[in-house]
Amino acid sequence: MLNDTSSQVEQLISQIDRFGKENLEEILHKLIEVVQLLTEGRYRIYLEDLTHGALSCVAAAGGEVGRVREKSFPINDSNYLVVQAYQSKEDLAVDDLSLHPDDLPITSGRRAGASYLMPLIHRNRAIGVLCLDRSRPMHFPSESSLQQIRQLLTIATPTLDRARKYHQQLQLARRVDEAKKREAALFMVKSAAQLVEQVALASVLIPTTAGEDGERTLQILAAYSKETEAGKLYKQDRQINLSPGQSLISRFIDRAGVIVDDNLLSPLYIADLETETLQKQFLTEELGLKSIYMVPRFDQRSRRLICLVNYYTKETYQFTPFEKALLESHAEMAQRVVQEIGDEHLEVQILSEIGDLLQQSSDGLQPFLRRVLSKATQLIGADTGSIALVRKKQGERWLLVDDEQGNLIGAKNKDWLKKYIPPIRVGGEELPEGQRSLTGSVAASGKPAIISDTHELNANNGYYLQVTEAIRSEIAVPVIYDEEVLAVICLDSLRPYYFTGEHRRILLIIERMIGHHLAILQKVEQLTGEIDRLRQDVDYKDPSISSYRLGNIIGNSAKAQSIIETIQRITPPLCQRLAMWKQSDIHEKGESLGLPSILLTGETGAGKEFLFNNLFTQLNRIYRELLPGQGSLPLKKTNIAAYSGELTYSELFGHKRGAFTGASADRRGILEEANGGVVFLDEIGDADPKTQVQLLRFLDSGEFVRLGENITRHSQALLVAGTNRDLRQLIAAGKFREDLYHRLSELIIEVPSLNQRREDIPDLAVHFLGRLFQVYRQPEQTSEDAPILTPDAKQCLSQHHYTGNMRELRSILLRAMLFRGGRFIQLEDIEQALQPHSSQPQGSKQALEKQLGDEIVEKIEREKQDFWQAIYQPYTNKEITREVVLKIIEDARSKGASSMPKLARQLRACDPADTSAEGRKLFFRFKNFLYKTIRIS
Repeated sequence: MLNDTSSQVEQLISQIDRFGKENLEEILHKLIEVVQLLTEGRYRIYLEDLTHGALSCVAAAGGEVGRVREKSFPINDSNYLVVQAYQSKEDLAVDDLSLHPDDLPITSGRRAGASYLMPLIHRNRAIGVLCLDRSRPMHFPSESSLQQIRQLLTIATPTLDRARKYHQQLQLARRVDEAKKREAALFMVKSAAQLVEQVALASVLIPTTAGEDGERTLQILAAYSKETEAGKLYKQDRQINLSPGQSLISRFIDRAGVIVDDNLLSPLYIADLETETLQKQFLTEELGLKSIYMVPRFDQRSRRLICLVNYYTKETYQFTPFEKALLESHAEMAQRVVQEIGDEHLEVQILSEIGDLLQQSSDGLQPFLRRVLSKATQLIGADTGSIALVRKKQGERWLLVDDEQGNLIGAKNKDWLKKYIPPIRVGGEELPEGQRSLTGSVAASGKPAIISDTHELNANNGYYLQVTEAIRSEIAVPVIYDEEVLAVICLDSLRPYYFTGEHRRILLIIERMIGHHLAILQKVEQLTGEIDRLRQDVDYKDPSISSYRLGNIIGNSAKAQSIIETIQRITPPLCQRLAMWKQSDIHEKGESLGLPSILLTGETGAGKEFLFNNLFTQLNRIYRELLPGQGSLPLKKTNIAAYSGELTYSELFGHKRGAFTGASADRRGILEEANGGVVFLDEIGDADPKTQVQLLRFLDSGEFVRLGENITRHSQALLVAGTNRDLRQLIAAGKFREDLYHRLSELIIEVPSLNQRREDIPDLAVHFLGRLFQVYRQPEQTSEDAPILTPDAKQCLSQHHYTGNMRELRSILLRAMLFRGGRFIQLEDIEQALQPHSSQPQGSKQALEKQLGDEIVEKIEREKQDFWQAIYQPYTNKEITREVVLKIIEDARSKGASSMPKLARQLRACDPADTSAEGRKLFFRFKNFLYKTIRIS
């Protein structure tokens, strides 16, 4: 965009472009940041606000920002300079702003100088004005700076306008809801006055925040008098002052909106108003009101007022028990009006907004979380917020917004308020007080919670972890799917006592809608993370290897060279077809018949996914050559074995809302999302019969039907499938469709095992060793410290019989690299690394198992590692065998660990006495591993 701007400017512009319509404040904040980089001075941004008929100052920097933002200009009065620039849609240079006192942003303070006004234009229509103010007259930004700012506004204004419209739409919706509340409340007090003859005037008062300090006043929501003029007079001053001595009600309710006098914990009758301190003296002097019956409705735990219903009489009159019951019932209904009526509009908007979000093709987990957070913050009116994801580390659950290196893992908005959020432990009372937090306790309990005032430490029981002093109240709601807490949504306000039960209800609606989608995205992220790692493998080439033939496929052997030749033959025509789809941009029924499927077969660990990544890289390279500037091929990948039944079908073809438990919104499948691109389905042999039928239909015609729907849809994608199973045997057993097999196997690439390509093993070993060193090297190490395999070590690896193929080779090299004596990996290092997997004489094998078990036990006893690090992880990575684990268990039992709790303690797996949910879960996981995986007796 701007050739002469810094990378910082370009980064900020890119951030603006990624914001959604909910991020008005973030867009304005970043826009001001860019302008500050381009020119010096003070800055104001005004936006058109049709709800008020004004140009309102929505952002400012430099000078007295708070006072600057208070001033707005009528949209139709061209006497004002800001309005002139807005109406003319042309820049306006003002030599000396002090000569235009009505246009000054503030009337006192530093002296005004020159001001350059630039209209914000979108689709040939002005939506606001940017003002660049200087402290000296006749001092304007340079023409080059102005040109850069104009280019910036051209890019940013469409995003800004979309956010402006959404923000004003939301404000209008809130006003509509407020009007509904007023109308319903008026109906209630009018009904009470008409039913009880002695009621001369009735009103409903609700707390409202007067400022950021959290102090409150009471606002008249509705009032009715049988005398019209009296009702109008009463409502002229809508605010009731709660400062001590300023009103009758201030005797009973403090400035935080809390009842402090026990007399008002139940309905209170005051017989003579003339003897009381009244804010509205005209009540007695002009309206002749004598007594009042006050009916409070409040939160029983905190004593915080929800609403106060007042019934005035013109004579000293004691209501009968029947009349009191009637009036108190009306007050209860008024409370329901305050808490419920009108909010259905907001609820519908939430359902619509989040529903639309779930329908959109997501760019991934983080963009989805960012959009959810933005919508939640905007709909509720919070000042900032975050979404923390639950992650496990060393057997414990943590909440991550940012990781320890400061990388964003979850989501947060207005990051200038929350620059860094440290990892937070999940837990409640069992945690030390310094580690407790609202979000951590919510994740542990699975229940939402609110902190009304972060400064009231005693009331919060220590469950607040301060990130910034500015935050005064906080609400947290867990996101749960399949009885597991996946994340916590946390919203914050700069005002105490901001969040209510209604806000909790709104967030619970959002939580229920996004839970399933979040679970799917996390699973997809896990899989795509694996693809990204494999892509890194594709990009890596060891400089000492000369046998790379395609990407980083090593091709010394005849079988490897045959695969490379096959890929080179098939990719050009396949890419021509994919490019034609892109250029025609049409969905032709039956077009998929011209594009064959590819089936990758081979043993477990032979490198099918690695081959696919090289295949895709080649396809993508040719595709981008054919269509320069069109971006990369769409790519989706999944593992069929990771799902079952309806979830498999949903993953591939999508589902309609309500199709199964947890399907809270419509969802597109990966075959639809990858339209025009490539889909890799691993473990295709595990597909269920229903999925097989639909997949065959898709391959034949490009047609499919989402789960729970009867609408035929269409998509075009190159399908690559992988399997380590003999599909013909599955066909004979009736577990796989023969017609689907013929459709999948139009192009078969058989990936050879390592034992079938021994000529490649030395170079493969060097390649994997170099990649492993990149992953595991210490900060102080350089490429000069990279390990080197000796010829004898390579020869040993070439002669070894592999049962785990590439995975086994990587595991052997990893052990050899980590336990080597120097830079060179000798024959002895490889032999030692091979021992857990080699065929040894029985006595030698048992001795080795005992030796390895003793080494692991020693690490545990010296507290260098726990059970999960020393036993569970190595076994999962196939670095130790079941026999080694059994030896360790046998040794522990010989030392007195005669029961499962004692075993857990001795092996440092967990504390069996920990009765928390997390503690019980960890103990169960420990037992499950030993009983079901290791199968101990």
